[in-house]
Amino acid sequence: MELTPREKDKLMLFTAALVAERRKNRGVKLNYPESVAYISAAIV
Repeated sequence: MELTPREKDKLMLFTAALVAERRKNRGVKLNYPESVAYISAAIV
């Protein structure tokens, strides 16, 4: 399956946001990249 660069970026953002959400739910403080991914996924 071929993905466009934009689709790859969205997939990476979504994956990072999932990891960040799991860490946040466990009570772990998010670092800057995780926070950005978490907020960006909520906006998109």
